[in-house]
Amino acid sequence: MEESLIQDEPIKRTIKIVVDSIENITVKEETGISFIVIHNDVVLGESTPLIIDPGFKEPPQIYDVNFGVEFLFIVNDRNSMDRIVSTPILIKVISDVQDQHMSDSGRSVTESKQKVAVIFPQQISTNVIGFCTLDLMPILLGEKLLVERLIVQMPHLSFDGNAVSWQNLPLLNATVIYDGGEIFPSQAEINFLSVTVESIYNPPIFFTEDADYKGGTIIYVDNELPENVIFEDGKWTKYRDLERTKRWRSLSKLKSRARLSKWKLDYDYAHIKNMLDVEFDLQKKICQDEPRIEWNFMNRSILRDVGSEMMKKHLVKYKYWPFKFMVSKKSAEKSNLKQNEEELSKCQLFQCYVDLSELVFPGIKSTHVIAQLYTYDASSIAEKTGLEKDIFYTESKKMGIEITQSTPLISETGEPVFVIIEVELFYPLVPCRLENDFSDIIEEMMKPKVTKSHYVYSLDLAEQQYATCIRKIVEIITESYRDELTCFTQYLYKTGTYLNIRSTLKLKVITLLDQKFKTNLNTNFVASVYTYLVEQMHLAINKIVESRLEDDDSPSIAIPKKLFFYAEEAYELGHVDDARRHYQAAIAADKNDAEAWTKYAIFLLKISDAERARESCREAILLNKRDKFALLTFGLILAEDQSYREAEIFLRAVTDFYPRFVEGWIILHLFYTRTNYSPGIDFALRIAEECMRNGDLDADKKETEISSKDPLAWTMIHCPRDNVFMITATLLLKLHFCDFADLALEKEMSRAGRSTHVLYYLAVRCYLSKQYEEALLHLKEAKSIYGLDYSIDSLMGHCHFQEGNFADAIHYYEFANSMFNRPDDLHLVQTRMGLYYENAGDYECGLKVFLTACRTSPTAETWLGAGIAFFELQRFTEAEAALSEANQIDNRNAIVWKYLCLLNMSLQRDDEFAQCYEQIAQCILVVLCLLDVAIFTMVSCNESSSAMRHLALKKDDVPRVKIKVFRGPTQEENDEYFATWGYWIQQPSR
Repeated sequence: MEESLIQDEPIKRTIKIVVDSIENITVKEETGISFIVIHNDVVLGESTPLIIDPGFKEPPQIYDVNFGVEFLFIVNDRNSMDRIVSTPILIKVISDVQDQHMSDSGRSVTESKQKVAVIFPQQISTNVIGFCTLDLMPILLGEKLLVERLIVQMPHLSFDGNAVSWQNLPLLNATVIYDGGEIFPSQAEINFLSVTVESIYNPPIFFTEDADYKGGTIIYVDNELPENVIFEDGKWTKYRDLERTKRWRSLSKLKSRARLSKWKLDYDYAHIKNMLDVEFDLQKKICQDEPRIEWNFMNRSILRDVGSEMMKKHLVKYKYWPFKFMVSKKSAEKSNLKQNEEELSKCQLFQCYVDLSELVFPGIKSTHVIAQLYTYDASSIAEKTGLEKDIFYTESKKMGIEITQSTPLISETGEPVFVIIEVELFYPLVPCRLENDFSDIIEEMMKPKVTKSHYVYSLDLAEQQYATCIRKIVEIITESYRDELTCFTQYLYKTGTYLNIRSTLKLKVITLLDQKFKTNLNTNFVASVYTYLVEQMHLAINKIVESRLEDDDSPSIAIPKKLFFYAEEAYELGHVDDARRHYQAAIAADKNDAEAWTKYAIFLLKISDAERARESCREAILLNKRDKFALLTFGLILAEDQSYREAEIFLRAVTDFYPRFVEGWIILHLFYTRTNYSPGIDFALRIAEECMRNGDLDADKKETEISSKDPLAWTMIHCPRDNVFMITATLLLKLHFCDFADLALEKEMSRAGRSTHVLYYLAVRCYLSKQYEEALLHLKEAKSIYGLDYSIDSLMGHCHFQEGNFADAIHYYEFANSMFNRPDDLHLVQTRMGLYYENAGDYECGLKVFLTACRTSPTAETWLGAGIAFFELQRFTEAEAALSEANQIDNRNAIVWKYLCLLNMSLQRDDEFAQCYEQIAQCILVVLCLLDVAIFTMVSCNESSSAMRHLALKKDDVPRVKIKVFRGPTQEENDEYFATWGYWIQQPSR
C-alpha cells in the first residue's frame, strides 16, 4: 500500500523562463511596456512596466528586462506533459501609454522603473504590441539551457498602412533554464507524433467562402483506445501561402503571425506519395493561385510505449489512417446548445483514407501523402481503417445526415478533390538495425580459413619460385658480405643462414625438375638438368642486375577483360569446362577483384551450382563490402533459397549504400512483393520512380560489364531506358535470376500489355531457362508486331540452334547477318554460322564468316574455325597463322593443339609435331581427345575422300572405319552420346 502511494506521488519539475531584454523597439512618446508569459491560456506571470524612450536611435537601444517566471509541470502526469509538447509558451508584449507627456528622455532603465510605480491606473490605456512563441521541445529532449531571439509579431495580420516589415519589429531575447533531474526515464519508450493537415485542393462549388471547415483524425497516446484530434479554422482562400510555414494547432484562434512555428512545409512534392489514380504536376498545382481550403496546422503529441505499439499494430493491420472533414455554415457564437445542434444538422461530412504504411518500414520517420476525399459512409471508413468512433462527437441520426455509399469527391471540372497530409515521428516505429545486422552477418562470413600449403602444379609456377629463391639468395649474400671471405663463410655457418639457403634451394630444385623433366631419362639427363638450372639462375640474376625484377608485393596485373568474353562464348557454345577455366584464370590474375568473383558466381548460377555461387559472392563481398552487384547477387541467392531475413539485409544494404540505384529499389520492391511485406512494396517502388524522374538512373551505377555490355545471345535495344521494371528485368536476366525477372516482366505486362519489349524479354527469359519452344512463340508474336529486326531473328536462330534445327537456325542467322541496321559485331551469330558451314563442308563460306568474326572480336574459337577452313582448303601457311593466333589467345585449348599436330604432320615437321603432342598431354583432356591424337599419328586417308582432313603420307590396303573428331559439346539421347559437330576421318582396323 505504501509502495502504491509513493508511485502515485506527483514528480514535479520546474523550468525557468527569463525575458532578458528587448531591442529594436520605437515609440512616439514615452511608453511603459509589460511582458505576460502564458501557456495553454494560463498566465504564468506578468512583469512590471518598463519605460521606453521615444524616438529612433542608431544602433537601436537594448533595454534590459530580466523578468523570469517558473513553469511548473508534473512528469508523471500525462495531461501536464501533453500540454508542453503540443503548446508553446506564448509571450505577450503590451504597452501602457501615459496621457501626460514626459519630457526627460535620458533616464536610465532603473529610474524609469521607479517612475512607473507612481503612475495611476486612470492615467494609462492598454495596447498590445505583439506576441512571440517559445517552444520547450529542446528541454524535453535533454537540453539544459536554451537561448532564443524572438521576433515580436504584430497582434493582427494587416496589409494596410499599419503593416510593419519584419526587420522593423521588436526583438525579444529569452533564456530557458532547466536544472532538474531526468524528465523521461531512460527505460521509458517515448516518441513524438506530428500530424500536419495542409490544404484541400480542387474544392467543389458548395465549398463556399463563408463556410466553416474542420478536420479530424485519431491518435494513440498511452492506451489501446484512440483519441480524437480536431483541426479547426480551415480557411477558404484562392491565394497560395508564400511562407509555407506550419502553424500551431493549439494557437489556431490567434490572428497574429506568432501562431507560426519554426517548421516549414515540405517543398519536395516530387517525393510525395500519390494515392490518386491520376498523375499531375503537384508542384505547379501548389504554386497556382486558385481556390483551396487551407489549414497548414500542426498537431504535436507525445506517444508512450503503448501508443506507439498500438499505432504500429493499426498500420500493419489496416495500412490506412482515418481522416474526416466537416463543412458547415459559418455563424456567430451560439448562446445555447439547441442552436448548435441546429447548425450541426446542416453540416456535411467527408472522409479520406491516408496510406501511412511506410511508417512501419524500418527506419522511416515521416511520410507525405495525397489522399482522395470521399463522401461520408461510416461502414466504409470502418472497413478500411477500423474507425468505429465519431471523431466530431456527433451521431448521424441526430444530425439528420443521409448516409449513402462512399464515392470519390469530384470537382465541377472533373478533377479529384484531394487533401495533402504529413505525418512525422521523432523516432521510427520500427528501428532500422541494418547497420548492425549487416556488420554481424559480414563478421560471420569472415570466419578464419584453414591455410593449407600450396601444391606446385605447373612449370611456370615452379620456375617462378626457383627464380624468387635465387633472388633471395643474392639479396642475402649482397647484404651479408664483408671484405674477408673467410669471415663471411663463418658468418653463414654460425647464423644457420647457409643451411636455410641450402634446404630451400634443394626443395625448389626438386619441384622444378619434377615439373620440367617428365619424359624418359636419357644419357645426357644430368648435363641437361645442370644446364637448365644454370640458365634459369642466370636469368634471375640478370633481372636483378638490370633492375627489371618486380617485387612480390607489387600491384597485381589488371584482369584481362577479354577472359570474360571468352568465357561467355565458351558457355554459349556448350564448352562449360573451358568457360570455367577462363573465369578461374581471371580470378587468378587478380584475386582481389570483386567483379571477377561476382561474374564467376553468375556463371555458376547458369550451370545450377548455387552453393559455389554463394561462396564466390562471399569472397567478392569480403573483398569489397560495398560492391553493388556482389551484394545484389548474394541477396538474390539467399532469397531464392528462402533465407528471407538474410536476403533482406543484403538487398537493403544495396539501397542504403546506393540510394539512387533504381534497379536496386525495384529488386527490393519485387522481393517485398514476393514475401508479401506491404509496408515495403509501395515505398520501394515510389523511391525508384522518384529516382527515375529525377534523372538518377546512372547516378549510382558502377559501369561494369555486368550492367553496361550486351550479352552474346541477346541485346538491350528493346529495353526502354525510362522504364523501371524493364531496366530491372534486363539486369536480373544478366544476373541469371529468371524468377525475379518474371516478376518484373509481369509488372510491366500489367502496365503495357503484350508489347514488343515485353515479348522479347519474355523470350530471353525462356531462352536462358532452356525453354526454346516457348521462347520461339514469344518471338513470333513480337515479330508480328515489330516487323523485321536482327535482334529478334538472331535470338530465333539461337533457339533453333539449341534445339538442333540447324537448317532453320542458319536461315534466321543469314537474315540477321544481312540486315543493314545490325551492329558490326554479331559474334555468336557468325560463330555458329561458321560452325554450320564447316560441318556442311562449305569451307569457303565458313572461312568468310570466321574471318569477319575475327576482325571484330577475335577469339580462340573464331581463329580455330578459320584455321580449320584454311587447312581444308589446303592453304597451310594461312592455316598455321590462324591456328597460331588461336593458340596465342588460349594455349590450353586441346582442339587447337590437335590441329597443330595434324598440320605439322601434314607438313612432315616431326619436331614440331612432337612438341604439339607434348602440349596436348599437359592439357586437361578427355579420353576421346587423346584417342583422336593417337589416331592422327597412324591414319592414312584416301585422297579421293571428300572429307579428307590432311594429305596422305602413304597409301595402303588396310581397311578403315569412320569416327568423329568432336569440336562441340556432347549430348545425350536415348542413352547414346553423340556430338553436335564433328569431322569424319578414317581409322585402320585392329
